[in-house]
Amino acid sequence: MFDGIFHIVTDRDGHRHFYVYTDSAFVATLLVIALLLLIAIVSTLGYYLTRFIMLRIVARLARGERRMWLRSAEKHKVFDRLAPLVPAYLLYLSAPLLSGLSFPVVYLLGAPLETLSACYMVLTTLRAAFAFLASIEDRYSHYPHAAERPIKSFLQVTTIALYIAALIALISLLLHRSPAYFLTGVSAMTALLIIIFRDSLLGFVASIQLAAYDMLRVGDWIEVPGFVADGTVIDIALNTIKVQNFDNSIVTIPSYVLLTNGVKNWRGMVESGGRRLKHPIHMDVDSIRFCDDEMLAKLSASTDLMAPLSLSNEGPRLTNLGLFRHYLVGYFRQHPAVRTDMPLIVRLLQATEFGVPLEVFLFVNDTDWHSYERIQSDMLDHVYGIVPLFGLRVWQKR
Repeated sequence: MFDGIFHIVTDRDGHRHFYVYTDSAFVATLLVIALLLLIAIVSTLGYYLTRFIMLRIVARLARGERRMWLRSAEKHKVFDRLAPLVPAYLLYLSAPLLSGLSFPVVYLLGAPLETLSACYMVLTTLRAAFAFLASIEDRYSHYPHAAERPIKSFLQVTTIALYIAALIALISLLLHRSPAYFLTGVSAMTALLIIIFRDSLLGFVASIQLAAYDMLRVGDWIEVPGFVADGTVIDIALNTIKVQNFDNSIVTIPSYVLLTNGVKNWRGMVESGGRRLKHPIHMDVDSIRFCDDEMLAKLSASTDLMAPLSLSNEGPRLTNLGLFRHYLVGYFRQHPAVRTDMPLIVRLLQATEFGVPLEVFLFVNDTDWHSYERIQSDMLDHVYGIVPLFGLRVWQKR
């Protein structure tokens, strides 16, 4: 039945071509069905064999301790997404075979199959590239300096570039035009693109500056006036920065705001290990007087004082406010929670209608918010409680 229908023809260049000639519709139908089945079977086998072999090789290579990057790529299924490239490429190669047939309808499938398989390869490569970027972010997050030098914004810029490249490639394939044809029109749309991607461009520039100058890290405590942002940075992206306030609300602010607005970053305080305590105590002017023997005797007999107090009559005569100020300096210097290697000052400020401010300025050695507030409250409790012992009164409106 198949005698004489297969021919091998040699052209002028010496290349041999395989042709099939038959006048039987039945034979032609069988051959076309066989060809279609062969293409489907080869493509399917190509996918499973490629996937099986590739994943086995990757699984063995990823067992090494120094191949964490490969293990991260395997975790995000980069190679699983690359496997469909093989059957798509086989379909792309088989498309000219269908176009060369003279069988009704089937010869029309060649061009669409070639275009669709090429588009599928572009989309498959795009998905694999996205998985690869996710694996980079995942692996990089395990490095100690990842919080100091986040790369999420750079990966997002790469994602946008991949989207644009894939879009141009798909349009080129569908319209059968060279990508250069579309790239020449991009320059005319530059102004429009700048308007559309304004925040992305500003955010990208801001991200580069923030990373280059180490201005912001995940975990930093920042304050941004005008945005009700007073808390911890939990995410740094291309366009936005997420801050979790201390009331657990989350504020999202544009990245470029940190370069155009005044932002307070408390990282230096945390790294220094000392958190400032600055507290004014307004004294009633009418309660200030020179110390007499009765007051000195009362202070000598008091058991409420938590630091030694020099009550010598030598030197200039002190007021009860001056004596109280000297006592506070001694009290804070011997307190275990106060950093004595940092400034410790108890000073008088200019008198106002609210009395004479006695300002306490020191640094506590615990930067944790809860511990700091507890230590501060305990010290100020003692300060306010000991004020009457010196014959002083804290000013308050009556």
